[in-house]
Amino acid sequence: MTNTVINALIAGLLGAIAISVTQKIVTSEDTTGWSSSTSSMFGLIPTVVGIVVIVGMFVLLTQIRSA
Repeated sequence: MTNTVINALIAGLLGAIAISVTQKIVTSEDTTGWSSSTSSMFGLIPTVVGIVVIVGMFVLLTQIRSA
């Protein structure tokens, strides 16, 4: 039980860091000539990166624990 909580905290922390860093990169891009759909899809990148990091950490930590 404790391992699960620690794994969730680690995955959440790394996901939050990934979202923050990716948001800084995304907001620094010049999107003045882009269409509204492209701009809105581009804004979803930080969320997708964070989700991938969190899921990846859960998978990795689960495999480490079961090995």
